[in-house]
Amino acid sequence: MSDIDFNDLLRDAEQMTAQIDKENTGIPRLNRTLSQIHDVTKKKLAKTSNILSTDSNEINASILLAAKGIDAPKLTQTIESLNIQPNIQPSAKVNQISDETISPFDRLTNIEHLRDVDLPSFLKSEKESVLTSIIAEARQKTNQEIEDSFSTSNELEWEKQKQKIMTELLGSFNPDVSVSNTTTSSYSNRQAGFNPQARTVMNDIELEFARQIYLYNQKILSKEQPKPDLIKIFANFIKKMNEKNLQDLWDMIDTMTNLPPMDFDQKLNYLERNNSEKTQLGYVNQAISHLERSFKDLIQNTVNANLKQAKLGGGLGTLRLVSGYLRLSSSEKYHQFSEETFDDKQPLWPTIYLCIRCGDIEAAKSVALNAKKEDIANYLDEIIKDSRNNCRGRLNHISENKLKIEYKSKIKRVNDAYKRAVYCYLGRYSGDDDSINEVLDNVDDFLWFKLNSVVFKKDQQSDNMTFQEFQAKMSVEFGEKYFTQNRNPFTYLQVLLLTAQFELAVEFLLKYETMIVHGVHMAIGLYEKNMLNILKNPVSSQLIVVGEPSEPKCLRRINFPFLIRMYTRKFECTDPREALEYYFFLRNLKVSTQISGEFKRISNYFALYISELALETREFEVLFGRLEKNAVRKPGIVDKFTNDEEANSIISLVAEEIENKGLIEEAVKLYDLCKQHQRVLELCNKLTSVVVTEINVPNSNRDRLKNMVMSIALRYKTETAITSKAIPKSIITTFYLLVDLMTFFDLYHSQNWETAYETLNKLNILPATSSNVDSKVRDFVAYSEEIKRNFPDLILASMTIISNLYSKINSMPTRGSGFQSSSLMMGAQNEKKTMLEELKEQARALIKFVGCIPYRLSGDINARLLQLEVMMN
Repeated sequence: MSDIDFNDLLRDAEQMTAQIDKENTGIPRLNRTLSQIHDVTKKKLAKTSNILSTDSNEINASILLAAKGIDAPKLTQTIESLNIQPNIQPSAKVNQISDETISPFDRLTNIEHLRDVDLPSFLKSEKESVLTSIIAEARQKTNQEIEDSFSTSNELEWEKQKQKIMTELLGSFNPDVSVSNTTTSSYSNRQAGFNPQARTVMNDIELEFARQIYLYNQKILSKEQPKPDLIKIFANFIKKMNEKNLQDLWDMIDTMTNLPPMDFDQKLNYLERNNSEKTQLGYVNQAISHLERSFKDLIQNTVNANLKQAKLGGGLGTLRLVSGYLRLSSSEKYHQFSEETFDDKQPLWPTIYLCIRCGDIEAAKSVALNAKKEDIANYLDEIIKDSRNNCRGRLNHISENKLKIEYKSKIKRVNDAYKRAVYCYLGRYSGDDDSINEVLDNVDDFLWFKLNSVVFKKDQQSDNMTFQEFQAKMSVEFGEKYFTQNRNPFTYLQVLLLTAQFELAVEFLLKYETMIVHGVHMAIGLYEKNMLNILKNPVSSQLIVVGEPSEPKCLRRINFPFLIRMYTRKFECTDPREALEYYFFLRNLKVSTQISGEFKRISNYFALYISELALETREFEVLFGRLEKNAVRKPGIVDKFTNDEEANSIISLVAEEIENKGLIEEAVKLYDLCKQHQRVLELCNKLTSVVVTEINVPNSNRDRLKNMVMSIALRYKTETAITSKAIPKSIITTFYLLVDLMTFFDLYHSQNWETAYETLNKLNILPATSSNVDSKVRDFVAYSEEIKRNFPDLILASMTIISNLYSKINSMPTRGSGFQSSSLMMGAQNEKKTMLEELKEQARALIKFVGCIPYRLSGDINARLLQLEVMMN
């Protein structure tokens, strides 16, 4: 009975139940609870003696568990399988499971087993837990920083590529600028004809402009005083060309920028200087002078073409010229509305107006006096007197107001349009009521009249426009479409220049392929005279940028560095000297850190663009020069514009970028050029360590590198500058050791065993006997990684040399004469046995050395070493 457990009884009971059901004996079934079954069982057990005595508490526990649906035997097995050893793990997050999915049994088995814990172990575990969480957090933060840095670097690279593409397109530099199809197609044709092998891709006018830039920079570098006027230089050069429009353009630019000297505070920015009253007055006076001179030249040319009809006679002067002009048949419009005449029946008011229009107030005054118009003569005399102090004379406010009242009450209704025009001019009445439209029938007359009426301070009692308002009216209200419709496009350019809107003029010129060169050089000339409104922080790839909301609508800012880069992109590869002449204008423009990117030490755009040009063209010798055999640097074209310190800084930055791109040999040459000897040696060590064990083949990578390294080693031994540099001794030692190892492996590969063995012994980096293995192991630990990585091949080569020498000596007679020339073989007539023992000892020392150094050799090398050592024994 004691051998029967509960499971056997349960199985027997189930078999009996199944048998009863099968036989259908008719015996009724009894449904009993666990308590009833327990009572019956106790009665049965009581009838049986010497049977297992069971603790009633265990039975009651089993009944309770069974009532809750828990399998007691299974629970016992689970508890026995639990690891009751104390083990505290760092706290970790456990996935939460809803209470509905946990069975009572799982809920019970998940109860932690609590035991007494050792306090030091607990604290150690908690410390490890905290450290683990900190490491995980730091790792996540580092990964995020790396991703952010990579993203920023990518954006900068994309921005640089975008700028490069935009400059090559040469037309899409501003969304507001519409480039004609003709311009785009002609540029494409020009690019299609680009030949890197050609002498130049610049046309004649571009070459001539570049020549003038070169001569100008020569004067600047020689600090010539007074400073040359670059715009005047360009204007004089254009006069030699038979292009009337271009001559007029540059003459207009020269006139508008030829302002009298003004003493401004150095702290004032461009807008503060440009918006000052004396600057605006200077622009207006220059524009009016240009228009008056041009008009007089027009009358002179017209009269000269019709001298017979003009009947000038022998007199000279503006009045004689105007009188002759009025006699021409082409001047009928001046007689159309004339009601008063004087002297030879000439129309009075047209004559006075034309004299004023030519800028000769004295002639107009003489006409007024001759015609008994004393009031007009007095006004003109007042203007003449005021012009002696203010360059361009004005009436006082009382006289102006008196004339305006007289004009509005009487003169405005007269038929003679030129009389109305003279009164408007004298009283600075703007004529916005269309009362003098018959006179202002072309753009020049319109500009002349309006510029004479502008004011520089807003007066609430005056209807006159300020100069800034007139600028906005011309460029914003009227705009390009108004002036170019059914007119020569040059007209709008003339309006922009005569209203001193230089940035818009540059923008307009850049729209036309043939005028790009003039637009760029106009901007350069304006920049040199501090008359160009440049972008303060030229980060964007836009060439023309609209001003801020608080600034006038007509204001534009020019990305000057981008303009220079865009222009030189065409010829910088074939004409780097000319490109540098243009870059020189950017020497005072500081580089934003966002733009400089990898060139973090570059301070100006001149250095930045030279670096980019060097990286793109790889013409390092042309740009930076080269080292002569006597270690003196032959200057490059950069040295013309910079001192040694700045040139070395640029070369260093280019070398860093070249190194980052993997062009290590080029980087070595550039570092050597700028006297960064430590970087030269570090990179030479890096390059040489890779190829030192290879077989030297003529014109191979190793052969080229060997020649470069040998020349550097020879020069640095004799160059005193290297000794004054604070270069770590380990770098120098590594460099010269690698050079010696290169010589050793050349001897080894040529199977010159004796010389190679002597060279190896001179190097003294491998143990010759077992007694100095320990010292060589210590020396090995101190070697750099460039040396250590070549030790497996060095050890194998040494063992091969020893093995070959051993075989050679072993095959010789005891006192042979086959190697009398070798101190190794025949020195001091050593015995053959002694020499063999020395070689065997050295081989054993190598084997021991291999086992002691903290460096893992491949299995093949170990096997080969053992094989050679065994062959000697």
